[in-house]
Amino acid sequence: MSFYTSEKTLRAAFEGYGQLVEVKIIMDKISKRSKGYAFIEYTTEEAASAALKEMNGKIINGWMTVVDVARSNPPRYSRPR
Repeated sequence: MSFYTSEKTLRAAFEGYGQLVEVKIIMDKISKRSKGYAFIEYTTEEAASAALKEMNGKIINGWMTVVDVARSNPPRYSRPR
């Protein structure tokens, strides 16, 4: 995703697939600039699946969009038991 893509632009591109809960562009804490990716949440799984299928590979602001389902990260530090 382009570092200059706005939340408004993402909403416009993705809202055609269903009702959005949230569009969150991930920002660098120090520079306050976009890290080049975002999370988009839909009210239904069907809407998310449609967006995944249709938007992956589309061009937004001159950049190819890569769409995937978010996964939770494993714990950073695990202690042996």
